[in-house]
Amino acid sequence: MTDLELFIKILLALILIVGMAQIAGRLISFIGQPFVVGEMIAGVLLGPTVFGYFFPTLSAAILPKEIMPSLFIISNLGLAIYMFIVGAGLDLKLFTRQTFKDASALSVAAIVTPFLMGGLAAHLFDEEINTMRIDKISMFIFLGSAMAITAFPMLARILQEKGIVHTRIGVLSILSASIQDIFSWILLGLVVVMSTTKDYSSVFLMLTGVAGLTFVHFLLVRPWLSKFAVKVNSFEDLSGKTFGIVILLLLCSALITDVLGLYSVFGGFIFGLALPRKGFFIQAILMRIKDLTILILLPVFFTFSGLNTNLQNLGNLNMLIPTVVIFLFAFASKYVSCTLTMRYVSGFSWRDSSAIGGLVNARGLMELLIANIGLSYGLIGGDLYSILVLVAVCSTLAALPIYTLSRPSTDLKN
Repeated sequence: MTDLELFIKILLALILIVGMAQIAGRLISFIGQPFVVGEMIAGVLLGPTVFGYFFPTLSAAILPKEIMPSLFIISNLGLAIYMFIVGAGLDLKLFTRQTFKDASALSVAAIVTPFLMGGLAAHLFDEEINTMRIDKISMFIFLGSAMAITAFPMLARILQEKGIVHTRIGVLSILSASIQDIFSWILLGLVVVMSTTKDYSSVFLMLTGVAGLTFVHFLLVRPWLSKFAVKVNSFEDLSGKTFGIVILLLLCSALITDVLGLYSVFGGFIFGLALPRKGFFIQAILMRIKDLTILILLPVFFTFSGLNTNLQNLGNLNMLIPTVVIFLFAFASKYVSCTLTMRYVSGFSWRDSSAIGGLVNARGLMELLIANIGLSYGLIGGDLYSILVLVAVCSTLAALPIYTLSRPSTDLKN
């Protein structure tokens, strides 16, 4: 395949991906679900579950294996930029001492119980789901990490779409989700090390590296960028030179966290948090990159994940019981433990506690990431991958309905 032919194939794929994402997003909006959930479902539909099954020839022509590396690059770049947008858009003034206290309690509940339940499922169904035959401790940690994770970027987008990202519940959920995901990624890094290089120093490097990157961003980069930020009072004030510096730093931050093994999304998020909140600086930057990222780059990731997903495998009778049990473990362990913790530890009302439990139960994007990494490193096979995708989709679909049922619509932005 020539470079021109590859370019044409990628363009055709992007047209299909963006078109399907828009259609699915608009359709699911009619039933009150966030647009991003439709994009995630569109990704699954474009994979072998539907499109590849009913139209195999057309699927192979529009989404051939030759373009998969290109889609992988586009999808990961989009994720890093999107998490930068999320970090930059958060109001740091809302991160109060009480919020950190509540988020810590919430994170413990959202990590410990699901992690243990995931480990239990790994033990109970080792024969069925451990098709790659990795050691049982690694599978215990992997599935526990997958259970403990929250859809950090997707949760942020759901909250943004519904206008509740700056509420107390929104900020608490976002902060807790970030803590949960960092913990899960550290555990995932440990599993990869245990199953591949056996070099445990890389886990220590991951922790110290991220701490160092955060230090550099907030204590060195942030004050330096403040000199540019104070000059930006409108969209026109943001020069191409300043914007170029921001994008370069974003790419470097994503690269560093990727090399450290914590994934590029955290590099983007940390840098976004570190941006100076002065003048019109952040608004001007986001106006330049937000729509392109959300409309084109992010849907590519959902499709890339969907191409590795075949939910028809779950129709196998041998996988029926593991699928049902893992799904119930995943949903109940996080929702119930988080709801009870918010009610009895942090003193929230039952309604607010349930709303928070429903939000942090969404696993969406990050679950797909863990599943993709597990598949690419040979830690899991297609059956467990499909189960994790099912958990990701269903738990995310349930997040907003649980929130809405828990809190009256008139109380949406309180």
